[in-house]
Amino acid sequence: PNNHIVDNERKRTTDVLLGVTQVMSTHDIVQLNLGHSSGSGYYSDPYKVMDERPRERRHTTLMARWNHHFEGTGGTLRSSYRYYTDSFDVRAHTLAFEYVQPLTQGWTVTPQLRLYTQTKARFYVDADASAGPFPPNPPAGWTYYTEDQRLSAFGARTLGLKVAKQIDANWTMDVKYEQYSQRAAWTLDGGGSPGLAPFYARSIQLGVSRQF
Repeated sequence: PNNHIVDNERKRTTDVLLGVTQVMSTHDIVQLNLGHSSGSGYYSDPYKVMDERPRERRHTTLMARWNHHFEGTGGTLRSSYRYYTDSFDVRAHTLAFEYVQPLTQGWTVTPQLRLYTQTKARFYVDADASAGPFPPNPPAGWTYYTEDQRLSAFGARTLGLKVAKQIDANWTMDVKYEQYSQRAAWTLDGGGSPGLAPFYARSIQLGVSRQF
């Protein structure tokens, strides 16, 4: 690791998940999940020069799902909302939609949309591009600090499309395309971390599945 100080570090976490699923009607299923994680150990990133994080982290998630089947089109809307909070002071919201539309001859088309926003960790240090190539020193008196963009304040959106083909009773093939965009200004309050550069990514996934 870059910091040359990590030796025999460990991290232990305990996760608990409680979920309830209810069939509301012949067309609707809802689900509510509550999760909690508690961990201790080494949470810093050893591959970043300026990164010192607390040795304990707890987070709680609340997720609600609703699947609705449309009789007229034969399609199904899958919607979900997830709230996340942790001891680093990160608060996040995720809203996702998928619409599964069966077509003829075993084809299925699934457009997807996912919206995400989060606040920054209390010890996040905003990047300063003018100070390159080296990051600025931690603020005076800070015990913990990080420039990891994953702990900054930002918003993101993902657009996707999945096309699947049922080959026979057991085999299915699919291809999925996603376009991910991330910006600081897309946080829920519109502020975000000003030093965070926009980020874009595209991915293509190919899949083959078999039922047993």
